[in-house]
Amino acid sequence: MNTEDAELISSLMHGDASAFEGTTAAHSLGWLHHPERYLTEWLDDIEQCLPRHHEQTVLLGMGGSSSPARFYAESRSDSTLRVLDTSNPDTVSHVDFSTVNVIASSKSGATIETQTLLAHALASGLEPADLVIITDPGTSLAELGRSLGATVVEGDPMTGGRFSSLSPYGLVPALYSGWSGSGLREALAGCSLTRELIEGALSEATRIARDTIDGQGFFELGADPITNGGALWLEQLMAETTGKQGRGVIPLPSTDAVEIHVSSMQHHHLVAALVARFLGVDPFNQPDVDDAKSNVFALLRESVPRDSHGYERKEMLEALRSSNYIAVQAYVPLEDSKGVSDLRIRMNAVYGATTANLGPRYLHSTGQLHKGGPQGVVGVQIIQRPKSTPVRISGRHYSFHDLHMAQAHSDYQAMNAARRSVYQLIVDDLDEAALILDV
Repeated sequence: MNTEDAELISSLMHGDASAFEGTTAAHSLGWLHHPERYLTEWLDDIEQCLPRHHEQTVLLGMGGSSSPARFYAESRSDSTLRVLDTSNPDTVSHVDFSTVNVIASSKSGATIETQTLLAHALASGLEPADLVIITDPGTSLAELGRSLGATVVEGDPMTGGRFSSLSPYGLVPALYSGWSGSGLREALAGCSLTRELIEGALSEATRIARDTIDGQGFFELGADPITNGGALWLEQLMAETTGKQGRGVIPLPSTDAVEIHVSSMQHHHLVAALVARFLGVDPFNQPDVDDAKSNVFALLRESVPRDSHGYERKEMLEALRSSNYIAVQAYVPLEDSKGVSDLRIRMNAVYGATTANLGPRYLHSTGQLHKGGPQGVVGVQIIQRPKSTPVRISGRHYSFHDLHMAQAHSDYQAMNAARRSVYQLIVDDLDEAALILDV
């Protein structure tokens, strides 16, 4: 081992923020020691005090507040946890909130999807005694939870969302997924920070960085993030950590599923952060995410467009053929996930490297990569017309129909502002989209 690597390993062991680019590491390295902090009596105490009045649990959250939960849940065959990470009105309209435990998870407490889903749930039969809120200290969501008499669990403000899988944002949902405290301690025993763990991550990160060309690389996920919780978690971690300043590693789905184990979470945390270090970007910020969010509120204050932005089909198909990679951004019900996955596979066969995920979920993960990462991406927004009737969200002046469409249009605007190619298709179903896309 050379001197530089030895010094880097020592810096990580001591939580030295100078190991990384940018200014955010100074308040973002809490994850390095989450196993020692949370896989202790803390886990036993939380396990005892969580309300469990119903057999099923629904988690309301996005990005780093939801993908670890799905990862833990899918690691068990007996899970009773469902992750609701969408604003799609057709999906939301089918959930009965009066018969489930509910977890509302948001680090900032201000995530619009979590806020609106919680407001809707409380107006649709959810009792505060059945509600658990996970958020950072001092947020408005924490205040709301306490005022309602719900159970409030505070997260670590010294850690960003996508590095929070070994903190309350992952562990509390895991306990609702069928895991026990002792089972989690056993499964995650190898996540404690050691020199050996860092050496393994450094070796993999070095290999990934070595394969990048002009700041761009590709990373095989080993599974499809639309249909696999571990791949979804890993996709966000790699895309949002590395994709900025025109650089980034693009996570590619795979149909040949390779099981990703929760025991490897800390390894992947380290790999992603180290790849970002080698690319010369700040691993812990997401500078291109806020534009899309601010556009949403602007559209909701005015009138949300219902028609698609115009495009020439011939031009779009040529852009797809000449793209560096394609990002399918599908605003469809969660129930149509498999259809989106099948469409991506067909597009990959015809046009080359194609990624895909559902909106607005991707806004909290790969959306940073689309706008801040390497040029040459072509976005294809597929907006499926909802079948449900619009109903105003409790306490809001808009419906989920409005919110869902505003999120699609706002990201379209943000991608244009970032000088990325993006095309928007509004269709009745995915078969219509496939015809337009010539697949």
